[in-house]
Amino acid sequence: MALTALSPSSHPTGLHFYRRNPNPKKEHHSDCGTRAICLALDLPYNKVWKAATKAVRDTTPKYRYHANMAWKTTKATANGGLTKWALTNALYNLNIYDWEYKTTRDTMFLKGNFPEHCIANLADHYVAIKDGAIWDTWDCRGKRPKILKGYWSKL
Repeated sequence: MALTALSPSSHPTGLHFYRRNPNPKKEHHSDCGTRAICLALDLPYNKVWKAATKAVRDTTPKYRYHANMAWKTTKATANGGLTKWALTNALYNLNIYDWEYKTTRDTMFLKGNFPEHCIANLADHYVAIKDGAIWDTWDCRGKRPKILKGYWSKL
């Protein structure tokens, strides 16, 4: 669904906000990476959640409680959040190879500092940007300027 000719936002970031929660149960937990992939790429939540959970387990080191025990993989899921590497691996698990991460240095989270369609990486949060607007369950624009660490976008 492409939006046409948005009026300028009065928010200091220059971005509009649209409340969206792709979680089928409408739950709220630390699944912002999963939500961002779903909303940015129009994919079903459960499919993305499974790929993200696999990515979390693949990027987390194996552990053991005692030297005589076998190595075990974590039981962590995508509900505990994703690292930058896990989100990239989740895209690969979904066979999406044409999106790449671009690091930004000393860049503020303002319209024009990233593409119109991307997944933005803020401090401790990922958000889908579509048609120059934020799509998420909560408004992460805030009252103070935020740092943009980087973003994933189509090559």
